[in-house]
Amino acid sequence: MTRLQLSARSRQSLLKSYTKKLRREGKIPATVYGKDFEPKAIEIESEELEQILKSPGGRLALIDLKVDGKTSKAHPVLIQEIQRNPITKKIIHVDFHRVSLNEPVHASVPLVLVGEAPGQRQGGILEQFVRELEVKALPDHIPPHIDVDVSKLELGESVHVGDLVVPEDIEVLGPPSDIVVATVRMPAVRVEEVAPAPEVAEEAPAAPTEEPSEKAKES
Repeated sequence: MTRLQLSARSRQSLLKSYTKKLRREGKIPATVYGKDFEPKAIEIESEELEQILKSPGGRLALIDLKVDGKTSKAHPVLIQEIQRNPITKKIIHVDFHRVSLNEPVHASVPLVLVGEAPGQRQGGILEQFVRELEVKALPDHIPPHIDVDVSKLELGESVHVGDLVVPEDIEVLGPPSDIVVATVRMPAVRVEEVAPAPEVAEEAPAAPTEEPSEKAKES
């Protein structure tokens, strides 16, 4: 995996007013923590972080983080958590996890469907049910994603977690191997029932008109 570079400065203040000032200036407040490492409040350039997130490694990239100058020792870190403004979606805070390159870590790796399923050409619909795989690996062995080959799926067939091709140096923690990742199903056909036409009641025959009696005629 490619090691990416990121520069940071120690945060001068933890006050909310200073944090707001950082964001107005295009910077992001952040924290670095890890095993046998005292948590450190830092600030980073928003543009630099966005470039890392757009890189091939993206969210799972292993980063060499330098704090306060070129002469400082780089810390190998992973992005642990990104907080965003719920309205603007802009990043407002980042947590970095300082890691040891000799100790495995847990990560959630995206699953990407690759290929065209034959069942799709037969009118089927390709559905993906699992989008991430929980894995355990050394920090510099975590892949940016894992491919899911669907090029052999016929109608009604599925790919399970146990079918995925995963590098030998990666341990899959979940979901279980029998869980369906993707499948090709027939589209559901909805049949609308037509309500029967209302029955028209037959008219009752008119009652016969009584002829006036002879007595009534004489009167």
